[in-house]
Amino acid sequence: MMRGIPIVDTEQMRALDRAAIEEDGVPSLVLMERAGYGVFQRIAEWFAPIAGKRVAVLTGKGNNGGDGMVVARYLHEAGTQVHLWLAHSPDEFRGDAATQWRILQAYGVPALPLPDAPDPALFRDEDLLVDALLGIGARGELSPPLRATIDAVNRSGRPVVAVDIPSGLDADTGVALGAAIWATYTVTMALPKAGFFQNDGAHCVGRWAIAPIGIPPRRLETTPSVARLLTEQETLARLPCLPLDAHKGHRGHVLVVGGSVGMVGAPALTAISALRVGAGLATVATPARIQPQVAGFYPEVMTLPLPDDDTGALTPQGVQWLAERLGRFGVLALGPGLGGHEAVGKAMLELLEAWRALDRPLVIDADGLNWLARLGKDTPLPTHTVLTPHPGEAARLLQIETHQVQHDRYSSAELLRERYRAVCVLKGAYTVIAGEEGLWVAPFAEPSLGTGGSGDVLTGAIAGLLAQGLEPLAAAQLGVYLHGQSGARLACSGRPAYTADELSRGLRV
Repeated sequence: MMRGIPIVDTEQMRALDRAAIEEDGVPSLVLMERAGYGVFQRIAEWFAPIAGKRVAVLTGKGNNGGDGMVVARYLHEAGTQVHLWLAHSPDEFRGDAATQWRILQAYGVPALPLPDAPDPALFRDEDLLVDALLGIGARGELSPPLRATIDAVNRSGRPVVAVDIPSGLDADTGVALGAAIWATYTVTMALPKAGFFQNDGAHCVGRWAIAPIGIPPRRLETTPSVARLLTEQETLARLPCLPLDAHKGHRGHVLVVGGSVGMVGAPALTAISALRVGAGLATVATPARIQPQVAGFYPEVMTLPLPDDDTGALTPQGVQWLAERLGRFGVLALGPGLGGHEAVGKAMLELLEAWRALDRPLVIDADGLNWLARLGKDTPLPTHTVLTPHPGEAARLLQIETHQVQHDRYSSAELLRERYRAVCVLKGAYTVIAGEEGLWVAPFAEPSLGTGGSGDVLTGAIAGLLAQGLEPLAAAQLGVYLHGQSGARLACSGRPAYTADELSRGLRV
């Protein structure tokens, strides 16, 4: 069973802190010390060598500010030219933050009060800014001085390391509270926060890492969470392992139904991607009018010409012809390039009914999802179904607006799963996967994946893994991971833009 990394909201994180202090005997000051040291370690790694560098730590009055003071102390010991900008008078420090302030004074680290409306030039001589103004407890609109400070930091052009969370970002929703730090890096305490992965989170958090702070591992592993983050080791361990004498029949046969006039490439790209993740065979059933074009893309992909009355669209006549041959296939991928011809709705409903009678895995994407939205949530789907909507398609399936889907991607994915009784893959930065066992988040926010045909590659990857015997949730998790990993590799190799075919070729199993 995959465990992943728990993604927590504010209350869940506070409960972990309380349990560590009250039940496990870990002093709160130890948690703060570990937190600050963890941030320092990452700074020393990311900005090496750090000796002699100019660093400004912006501190608030709460525990986040106390963490920042610990960071400043270790930076001072490492030979940086570190100083503090204080958003509040030291008289307002309480508890552990007050303790850290007294320790820092003994080290002689310079500290100055922040102006109410700082100019970005105030920070431009620094090599690095450390944001320790606000932590996960921030709620409501920020005060004008804080907004002015955040704006000045963002306009300074200096790299920023955020302590736990970028100041001004709601830890639960990922919404900026009027303004939020645009961090280059974020070092978060113990576990990632739910707000990192939606709304303004992806933009504000930047590259992030976890700092262990002394909470016992058993608590972290079993804590209630909003979702869980996929990890490379656990996810790739789900790759099918075949016997040495396996042949193509053992690896499954994927049927892709799709294509229409002007969209002939989508089903072919889906089919070849299924083969590239290990499916033994892939066939595209497509309208007869466009079948020669579909067949011309990849010699490895077989095709079936469906009777279409020269419409170039999926028709009930074509489905009737195909229904007699469905038993040959183990998985159906429905929708890539299907189009909006008036005949498609009735044809798709008949195909779904025939496929449901076989009770074999199904993946629905693209125009298949748009037609499913028109047909309604009571449309018969097989037990093992995966839906792969982007936010716009998800909005149509839920009969809401796209911005509502994006505002709470966790709830949207879960609602889709409940409404259609299927595994849901809500695509986007940090794709959310909803299954009966809970929510999972892919660790990729890769803008280069936003290219035509990228979704067809993902559909093929999931279908190809289903064909090899993976359960729908496992196939969705692994398919999403391989897809994101391929895009990330291409981007990191100096390819900020690439085609869907290149993305498909990068699928590695």
